[in-house]
Amino acid sequence: MNMKKILSLLIILSAVLCWSQEKTVPQNVIYYTNAPSKIIYHTNTPSKKELFSRARDVLKKSLENKNFEQAGEAYAYLKENVTQGAPLTVFEEYLIDMEMGHYEDGVRKYAGQRRKLLDSTYVIEKDDRITENDVLHKYLYGKFEKFTEQKADSLVNLVDASNVSTELKDLYAAMIYGELTVGIEVFSYRNSAYLYRGLRDTVRVEQFLARAHKFVVENPYTEHTNYLKNQIIPMVEKIYARVREFRKNPFKHKYYTGGLGIFAGLWTGFMSGEITEHVETKKGSSIMLEATLQMRRISLNVFCANGFMNIPMDYDYRWEKVKDETVGLSVGFTAFDSRFFRAEPFLGVGSYEFKNVDMDESSASTTFLLGLNADVRLFATRPKRYGGPSFALVARLKYMAMFGSYTDNYYDSRNGNVRINADFVSHHFAISLGAFLW
Repeated sequence: MNMKKILSLLIILSAVLCWSQEKTVPQNVIYYTNAPSKIIYHTNTPSKKELFSRARDVLKKSLENKNFEQAGEAYAYLKENVTQGAPLTVFEEYLIDMEMGHYEDGVRKYAGQRRKLLDSTYVIEKDDRITENDVLHKYLYGKFEKFTEQKADSLVNLVDASNVSTELKDLYAAMIYGELTVGIEVFSYRNSAYLYRGLRDTVRVEQFLARAHKFVVENPYTEHTNYLKNQIIPMVEKIYARVREFRKNPFKHKYYTGGLGIFAGLWTGFMSGEITEHVETKKGSSIMLEATLQMRRISLNVFCANGFMNIPMDYDYRWEKVKDETVGLSVGFTAFDSRFFRAEPFLGVGSYEFKNVDMDESSASTTFLLGLNADVRLFATRPKRYGGPSFALVARLKYMAMFGSYTDNYYDSRNGNVRINADFVSHHFAISLGAFLW
């Protein structure tokens, strides 16, 4: 092979080697050296999304290693590019600031976020920031997955021990304890959702009120003073007053709340009115059954009873005697309620059926009734403020008067067909034992 051919082959091999080395250079690569500001770019410029992702990775690792200088550079880069789509929320900024010891910035950002929930007059600006569920997000939020009172105490103590102003210390304590105290509830009605503030828990409500009061008194002109003073503090105090009252007397919480009861018992009584001139009233064994549905002070009662045997005086009575039957529906009003005693006057309508009268017409008489239920709670389980109903064993004392009209037709050999129409009042005195979900 002559020299000319050898030279040509060497040139071709050199070109191939150069081409292969260029291909092995990483494409779209960006990395941080020990100095995060030195960003090395290779042949092709990486996309913004890739740059932001790598910056968040570096920030996470730097925070883990307590390398706050490097973390600060990555953090600053992300903040500068938020408007360009860098994923970084305000709450993430708060968490990063607190981890890096920038308590003043962190407190202000956190208070601003809480204001969106607490201030009903605050106009919330549109937030176009992007949330990225990556390693940094999980690292920052992982410490707050379970926000307990112990965690709240440690955060408050951390800021209280710092060199930030007393104003920010009180503001942060009020906001942190407010996180445990005040929550947003959702009420759904006809496919529409309504938000309202309520008392979430009482574990740190006293600390919240103490620091919130101190903040609004000593700092009357801040952006957070007005809604804390006029909206949140009065709402918490009003609800918490009921909580304290419940702790002193938990049974009082149940007064006038309603419930469902079933009763069974015995009764006695007598008949009065014009009916006594036409019938002889005998008393058989008496039973009364009753069900009660109470809605706050109003009760709906349904009952049935038997026991009286009203037998006409003027004709031969040969068949077996049976007991009259009564049924009724009444509406009661709880006039008084306490742990052991409840008083409920009531009125309603019913039916009294005379079983021993041989009449051409119906033997049932529509009645008007009124009376009084006096319930004595023999036993009741201790109520829970946010639990279900309490169980109560109740003795019910009842007086009831049924006003009606007795009608009878019979044949008399001297007077022919005789029709009797006599008013009556049936008096019932009952004692029942019942179970009440109170």
